Amino acid sequence: MKTQRVVSLSLGLVFVIMFLSSGVLYFIPDRRITDWSGWSFLGLDKQQWDNLHIVLGLFFLVFLVWHIYYNWKPIKNYLKEKKKLILFTKEFNLSLALVALFTVGTIGVYFPFSFLVNVGNGIKAINAHHAATPPFAYAEEATLLDYAILTHVSPEEMSQRLKAKGIVFHREQTLKEVASLNHMSPQALSLIIEPKPHKRSLPSDLPVGIAHKKLQELANMYSIDLDRFLSHLKRYHIHTTPQTTFKKIAKEHHLHPATLYNMLLASQVQEAH
Repeated sequence: MKTQRVVSLSLGLVFVIMFLSSGVLYFIPDRRITDWSGWSFLGLDKQQWDNLHIVLGLFFLVFLVWHIYYNWKPIKNYLKEKKKLILFTKEFNLSLALVALFTVGTIGVYFPFSFLVNVGNGIKAINAHHAATPPFAYAEEATLLDYAILTHVSPEEMSQRLKAKGIVFHREQTLKEVASLNHMSPQALSLIIEPKPHKRSLPSDLPVGIAHKKLQELANMYSIDLDRFLSHLKRYHIHTTPQTTFKKIAKEHHLHPATLYNMLLASQVQEAH
């Protein structure tokens, strides 16, 4: 068995898998949404794809160094001009320029690299918009008992609903654990616990998935006086409509999403006074 062949073939196989994982991570939305909906691809969830991409990336780097070691002679020939070893050959300079172009273009979000980034973000936004969002961040990690309390469902009522559906559970288990045990998503389990979610008050932190929601959708989900919020935005010379998404408003007016959300919270506090 030749070690050099093993290294080369391993690099090729790892590249194929990393190419696949890059495509998956390019399209799917935030983990907080995928964990809630029970999303998976080829039997792997978002976290597993993240882990696979990172570990194989390190594996790829190690074997790449090994590959360079075995192919050092031809690499040196690429850096030679008239039989002299010169680092900055025409070919090396062109390669360096291409890598620099892609690096600076991506960091600076310049066209056409910005187009690639925006396409990926757009697809993620579409997936996130059609996906259900949890009532609070990392709701799937809450125990059944705490989830019932936080969603204003009595623990006894929750237990009755779960037993009626034949769900195997313990109150001390998390939604994620119970969902996995019963071969369902945390979202599906939550619909059994709380079949008709009531309108909730705005949380102090940014809710999961808010970026891709229209203002009207947020008003329907939470106790929001939309007219008061729109009026409050006008103080900052922001004119928009109920059909505009939260993310679009922030982007068009160069605001951090947290800044816009604080404006929303402030407008509702004014209402209370």
